[in-house]
Amino acid sequence: GSKVVMLFRNEKCPLQHNFILVKPGKLNDLGALADKMLTDPKAMAKSYIPESPEILAHGTKLIGLGQSELIEFTAPTEPGDYPYLCTFPGHWRVMRGLLVVEAP
Repeated sequence: GSKVVMLFRNEKCPLQHNFILVKPGKLNDLGALADKMLTDPKAMAKSYIPESPEILAHGTKLIGLGQSELIEFTAPTEPGDYPYLCTFPGHWRVMRGLLVVEAP
């Protein structure tokens, strides 16, 4: 339930990236939705963020080389491992991690 403020920066990669936090166990589901966006002509305008009730938080845009974005969200209150990923085409399989929420 704590407020999270994260500075999301792309300092070295010429590709674009985003940040999406999802419900536990939903990484592959969101990855599959991200893959399907390759056929969506509006995907770039949507920053490759799929529509899903499994998404808990995300940035507002794609971050290119030398860019940054301040992302703010409220951390989940339920303990668990909350995956985060980049849904730019092809990235989610390697650009991912976990936000671990522990009981106080």
